[in-house]
Amino acid sequence: MGAVRRGIFVFAIASVAALSLSSIAFTADASDDAINVMFWFDPPKQAYCPEENFTIMVSVTNALPSGDYVYELKVTNVSVHFSWMAPNEYCWRNVSNESSWLNPDGPASETYELGMCVPDEAVSATYSYSFRIEYLRHSWYGDIPDVWGTDETYRDFVVSAELEVSAEGDKVDLSPYLVFVAVVLSIGAIGAVAYQKYAGAGAASGPARTSGFAREESYPAIGPMPGEHFPVEIGFLYLVKEKRPRVAFDMFNEAVSHGAKGMLVAREHPNRLRRSHDFQAEKILWLTRRTGVDHIDPTELSLLNLKITKFVESTDRAVVLVEGLEYTITQNDFESVLRFVNHLHDFVLIHDCAVILVIDPRVLTTRELALLERAAKIVEPFEEHEAPLESAAGEGSG
Repeated sequence: MGAVRRGIFVFAIASVAALSLSSIAFTADASDDAINVMFWFDPPKQAYCPEENFTIMVSVTNALPSGDYVYELKVTNVSVHFSWMAPNEYCWRNVSNESSWLNPDGPASETYELGMCVPDEAVSATYSYSFRIEYLRHSWYGDIPDVWGTDETYRDFVVSAELEVSAEGDKVDLSPYLVFVAVVLSIGAIGAVAYQKYAGAGAASGPARTSGFAREESYPAIGPMPGEHFPVEIGFLYLVKEKRPRVAFDMFNEAVSHGAKGMLVAREHPNRLRRSHDFQAEKILWLTRRTGVDHIDPTELSLLNLKITKFVESTDRAVVLVEGLEYTITQNDFESVLRFVNHLHDFVLIHDCAVILVIDPRVLTTRELALLERAAKIVEPFEEHEAPLESAAGEGSG
């Protein structure tokens, strides 16, 4: 009789163990590929403009197998992250009160709307985005929360400040703009004739005029020596033309020494920069394709712009030094970087800050350099011009 009882006891333990193992296998299988997601933009367009509203339509389908047991799912939150947002920022919508339980035997799908707006400061570029779908998965143990989409990234959302043609082929009516241009040209022609008539004699005796990409003289070039201190004015964008950022760091340190909070965006690793430059910065971003804390992808100019904006708006007085502008040009294109610089020019006019850009003029064409100079105060360190004079003097003394 004792042997029979022991046999029954062993059988009971084996049965419980078998049930436990089968439950673990069910949980693992049910958590894999539970949903399929499709999405599209409304209205469908090749490109969107800053401040334009649009809707993301997200369709979720229960992909679990049908059978005797009901594998139901319920979407609770639909979120999207665009690269113009902060790294952990999402535009989200809680749909738990309106969504239905999705059954693989039907209804298996449901579509959710997510309203969006392109930021007014978004520069013309192609932006990346990703989704985060939160849902409940019904099981024998209750409703288990799960998440889809955090590892899927798409890179095809285009923002353009130019007038766009919609996907349906509706063309923009340009006739009002053509009339406006014609009126402006007519006024300009009348003004030119009047100038030649009344001021031509005086102008003829003046200095000869130059053509081409001559820099506007409203921002005269500043010619400091390395280590020379001169005030960095709030509300200005500075373009420092030097091979190595020596004068630029002197300007940055001068502003910080007078109470400004400093932010540094650098191509060189900050530890290497500290070996050759002394500086104090509240925030340092490293331009690199490596992922990490305070790392910024050089192709994500909109994200860089957003981080600069948040830093400036979080302090009373700020100075921002961007070292390695030519590196961003190699990783994007010149037109994209020019739009980024022009945005900074407009940004400093309405904020209590100054921005210092460093560029090696040897890497740009005359046209590209002239376009950058139009938006900034020009800083041309004297050492760039004195080196040839010193070498010439050395040859003469020999």
